[in-house]
Amino acid sequence: MRKFKSIFGGAVLLSALLLGACSSNEETTPVSSGSGDEERYQIAGILMQSDVEWFKQIQYGMEQAAEEFNVDLKIGNSNLDLATESSLFDTYISQGMDAVLVSAIDSSSSVQAIKRAQDADVLVVNYNTNVDESVMEYFVGIDNFELGAQAGRKVAEYVENELGGKAKIGMVTLSMFEVGIDRAEGFLSEIEKVPGIEIVSQQDANGPEEGMSVAETMIQANPDMDIMWAANGGTTHGVVQGIISKGLQDKIKFFGTDMDLQTANTLLDPSSPYQAVSTQDPEKIGYESVKAAVQALKGETVSNEIIVDLDFFTKEDESKIKEYIEKYKNL
Repeated sequence: MRKFKSIFGGAVLLSALLLGACSSNEETTPVSSGSGDEERYQIAGILMQSDVEWFKQIQYGMEQAAEEFNVDLKIGNSNLDLATESSLFDTYISQGMDAVLVSAIDSSSSVQAIKRAQDADVLVVNYNTNVDESVMEYFVGIDNFELGAQAGRKVAEYVENELGGKAKIGMVTLSMFEVGIDRAEGFLSEIEKVPGIEIVSQQDANGPEEGMSVAETMIQANPDMDIMWAANGGTTHGVVQGIISKGLQDKIKFFGTDMDLQTANTLLDPSSPYQAVSTQDPEKIGYESVKAAVQALKGETVSNEIIVDLDFFTKEDESKIKEYIEKYKNL
């Protein structure tokens, strides 16, 4: 069985290691309380970066579920710092929380804090990122292979319908992480079904600056390229800018990964090369994490691995894109 691992927008674990020593500001805030007189579960959610759009949507989903399932919810922010993450666990253990929901910073280094919670009879639900299977009770996330595959299907369809079945494609990947490998393999599994597609370049990038640089280099070496695809959100924005900087937005079409407000507005721009985005649903991941915790605390049957459905936006989905912007613009 494929191991389902997810990292928002791409490379969180490396960022955690690089940035962990730079921030130690623990945040824990009560954000939502259930209604009614019945006893309420006390649940804490730990975010990696509370100021990042992706995690704001995670929190929004948690809050919706807390209201629905009559939960007192606290939100903590680890700020991508292992010491802060550990301290948050200790705080929630001492406060007698019934459950902690965590996007663990590191699959190995986060384990001890999780074990302490479990030893104190605190239920732990891992979401987005997972840890060693020996301590992971429940996981809520996505199938990264399918995230890449659904983009590949759309690209294959575009090549067949718009380019006569032939195209030269550049892939901007994230092969330093398992999630990036899964996404690239999923993408390739679909476009390989079209004999006329040729992969002319495949290079790694992480983040907008690297994405732009890699895109410009690829285009310089392959000026006859028809399509580019990027495997993670931050890189996506850089690749789009790289295409535009070369003045080839009318020739090279782009397909990306992970929806956000910047992507939404780019898709609405008729002059943009951005055609479609394959995306996770962070709100749903947050919602399902709280739901799983409540069900487990009640003794109900809960799957140990909850795979959340993906979403897809195309340039033609104008009303759907505008609904997305309206929903999340004020988070």
